[in-house]
Amino acid sequence: MIIDSHVHYGKNSPWGDFSPEYLLDIMGEDVNIAICSNLEGLYSKNEYDCNMDMLEVTRKYPKLKALAVCEPHLAEDESVIRFFLENYPEFIGLKLHPECMKLAADSEKYNKYLRLAQEFKKPCLYHSGHIKSRFSSPELIYKKAQEFPDVPIILGHLSTGPRESHIRAIDIIIESIEKETATLYADVSWIDSSFTQLSETLDDTLYFIERLKNTSKGDYTNRIMWASDAPVGDMNQKRELYLQNLNIFKKRVMEYFNDETLLSNLLANNAKQLYSPG
Repeated sequence: MIIDSHVHYGKNSPWGDFSPEYLLDIMGEDVNIAICSNLEGLYSKNEYDCNMDMLEVTRKYPKLKALAVCEPHLAEDESVIRFFLENYPEFIGLKLHPECMKLAADSEKYNKYLRLAQEFKKPCLYHSGHIKSRFSSPELIYKKAQEFPDVPIILGHLSTGPRESHIRAIDIIIESIEKETATLYADVSWIDSSFTQLSETLDDTLYFIERLKNTSKGDYTNRIMWASDAPVGDMNQKRELYLQNLNIFKKRVMEYFNDETLLSNLLANNAKQLYSPG
């Protein structure tokens, strides 16, 4: 089984217009499940319309599992997202994008959504940006995560930016494990990628896995998941490139660790355990 733990569809995004069918065609039969959000919630639709559309899409295409897009910069309260979580088990987590919302990740406006996540036992996928971002840096997300230590919070992309940004994000996750201050996860989308291709070496990804394998509390490689961020980025918009980059990931993990169980966990089991997507 393969689960892509970070994908989207939607119109009017800075990266283009992407239908659910387009996304499914990119992944083909190689991916069994994709954890998906609707980009329109960040640019053109309110919480209700965005997530109702997401609900309809996931019912039409069961391979796509829904994250409820949250708009703390616009919504007066959490009632819309509560409505979806109470009535539609199709929503397996929450999606938050501090960078697009231009709302710093440590703002109190996130609290109402994190309390919902706590109540309904749902993980929250955040876009995590450059370590110096004033909206979505891993530092800011970690600061808020410490206020809700039992809520699983995923650093989507582990941060964007150069190697030093990745290393700082890795240090943050290891610290959260060692000190038991937060429950942080990460996905690997963009860690070793340019806009057009995945690095053949995967230096930062392999370093991250190695750090998680060797914490003072044991093996915590359950905290990392494979993901593409499709269809964002040229390399995620054609099936042949998407598959090529998936195969590079498989190849390098096996060359470095020679551990099929680890690879299976990274590709599917960790996401399945966290999200219980069915």
